[in-house]
Amino acid sequence: MTTIPLGLGAYKRSYGQFPEVKLLNRFVEKAPTNLKEKVALLTRPATKLLGFFPADTTTGKIRGTYSSPGVFNSDLFVVSGQNLYRTDGTTITGIGGVIQGSGNPRVGFVKGIGYEHMFIADTLLLNYYDGGSHASGILTDAGTAVFTTALLQIGTTYYGWNANVNFNTPAGTAAHPFLCLPGATHALSLANMANMLNFIGVAGTDFSSVLAGANASVTAASGASTLTITARTDSTLGNSIATVVTGDAGLSFGHATLTGGGTHSLKGVPIPTGEGVSLVAVLNLFAFIGVNNSQKFFYIRPGATTIDALDFASKESAPDPLADLVAVGDQMVVVGTATTEFWSATGANDNPFAPVLGRTISRGAVPGTTVMIDERTVMLVGNDGRVYSISSTPTPVSDHGIEERIRKQLRREAGLT
Repeated sequence: MTTIPLGLGAYKRSYGQFPEVKLLNRFVEKAPTNLKEKVALLTRPATKLLGFFPADTTTGKIRGTYSSPGVFNSDLFVVSGQNLYRTDGTTITGIGGVIQGSGNPRVGFVKGIGYEHMFIADTLLLNYYDGGSHASGILTDAGTAVFTTALLQIGTTYYGWNANVNFNTPAGTAAHPFLCLPGATHALSLANMANMLNFIGVAGTDFSSVLAGANASVTAASGASTLTITARTDSTLGNSIATVVTGDAGLSFGHATLTGGGTHSLKGVPIPTGEGVSLVAVLNLFAFIGVNNSQKFFYIRPGATTIDALDFASKESAPDPLADLVAVGDQMVVVGTATTEFWSATGANDNPFAPVLGRTISRGAVPGTTVMIDERTVMLVGNDGRVYSISSTPTPVSDHGIEERIRKQLRREAGLT
């Protein structure tokens, strides 16, 4: 039987007028059951989900898709035209704000204790997203509250104050509420309730012995005359959490439920110099922000959403502008149009990152082409139009066919024939 050899990669070389090998929507995988080529061509997964995102009236293009495991529940973010969407695979949520420009925006995800941030640069502006708004409500003390007569309903659980925190067999019901100690002052009584809702203190001493943990639906914070209740969820579900107080006219909630939850929007990050930014990458919870047409990048410290004007650095080996920023392992690859540097943490607060001595490479990249392959390797389209794999030194991995296509595309983008 005659066999037809498999084309393991697309190949087109117009200069030599060679026959073209097409490889449409396929990828190569080792296959021991193929006794001749030992490989198989498999169909790439479909992207039908992207068809559900509304097209922007200006461009109608999908400009980028982004996700980070463990951040924002590993949800997918999609930029369609000038709009940003978030989806868990079932529900699509539009995020307020505009993604400027027309190219592929750059995104970096940061998550630490008490915060989740997605920074997005669109060549003009830098924005961040920190999830939807959390519904909230405020219990206000008019200064006349007795507290020991009051009964609070938070969601489906009931709470109160009593000098005997185990009085009447507490169970979190209207007839048997969980109890905390009243304080010597009104502010201390409110603080004791906040601590019980957050499960801060000693069960059996500060609040009922049977209380096993914090309220699963809300968190609480107290002030001199207020108790602020905030939903844990950032969705509209928080707006249905009941907030009711009875038994004491001196205490009142503004609404029967929490309000204001589930609003999703972008927030701006001012650039100290007013310049446009087009690059974002994250290393050690620092967000690196690359400035357009320059060697300079700012960094945003862990948990912060603003840029200190002194928190910046620049490529040092050559005056070529930035082409890419990519985190690889414990180093940031700072790619210019002519040279590439590797930066790592210094441990110093004033200058937290510096270039690694002896790791500068005299090879730059076409902007936007650098991709991390593993914890030691990046691949990029070099400034000579060839594709390189870089771990310690650049290694060409492209053939002349793809290099010809790259050169033609670069000429088209430059407006040349």
